[in-house]
Parts: sequence; C-alpha cells; structure tokens
Amino acid sequence: MSSTRNKNTPGDYQAEQEAYTKAHSFMDYAQSSYVGIPSVSYFQGNGLVGMKTAHRNLALNYCDIETQLFGIGSTNLVSPQTPVTPEINHMASLNIADRLPRQLPQPFIHEAHHRPMYLN
Repeated sequence: MSSTRNKNTPGDYQAEQEAYTKAHSFMDYAQSSYVGIPSVSYFQGNGLVGMKTAHRNLALNYCDIETQLFGIGSTNLVSPQTPVTPEINHMASLNIADRLPRQLPQPFIHEAHHRPMYLN
C-alpha cells in the first residue's frame, strides 16, 4: 500500500531536516541572544543584584566537580574515582556604586574604678 501523505515525499523530508538544522544552529550559536555565552563574566558587586552564572564560567573542569558533588560513580568498585582538583576561573567583581568606608567606634572598655551612682 502506498503512502499518500506529504510527509513521506523527498521534498518534505528535506524541508524538515533543514528546519532541524536551523533550530540547532540557532541554539548552538555562542553569541545568540537566546542562550549566548557572554564574552566577559563578572561577579556581582556593589549596586548589582545576583544573577545566574553559567557553570562553564566558574571552573574549567565543571563537569568533574559536579560529578563528584552529586556522587556519580562513587560506588564504582571496578575503577574507583580519584579526587578532583578544581580549576577555578578567577573572575573580578563589577561594581557600579562606590561604597563609603566603614567607620567603627572604639571598643568599649569598662573601667571598674568608678563609683556607682547613689540612685542605683
């Protein structure tokens, strides 16, 4: 029995594959506005609200770190895991507001040689 749907035609198959390729290239584009990778990453500083930071920006071996934190492969008796040494990316903080320096009072020193008040 032959199929009468357009889905099984060579042209429709090619159009569907092209749509999949375009969708994949849209999601895979590094600087896209949808899932883009920022060219420079900072930690939030003074005047900024906390944000999401991609795990790939925090460490070079982020996958190994997450694997150890989640305990994946911890019960593997054939080839036990080796301890992971994190390779941290050191990022600077981005401050948009200047803070005034803190001024703390001198520490309180109780002097015991003073006489108490007569009404106490």
